[in-house]
Amino acid sequence: MKKLLAIAPVAALAGCMGSGEPMVSDYNGRIVKVQFHDVALGANYKQSPIYAKAVETCKLDGRSNANYQGVKALGNYQGEHVFLCV
Repeated sequence: MKKLLAIAPVAALAGCMGSGEPMVSDYNGRIVKVQFHDVALGANYKQSPIYAKAVETCKLDGRSNANYQGVKALGNYQGEHVFLCV
């Protein structure tokens, strides 16, 4: 129940994203999706604020890292980056 309460405001605000900070758009306890720009992060993804947001979210369930899986373009130069919590 606590997870649901923590994620509900994030999901409600996901569509309001501008050019500011990365925002979690979906999280199921194992996979986290972070919206920001639509450029793939590449091999140095761990230096990105997108990765930092993914790790922060993964820590909600005791996982300490996030492996980058890729990006899906959403339009308007935004993308949804997918991470696997490990």
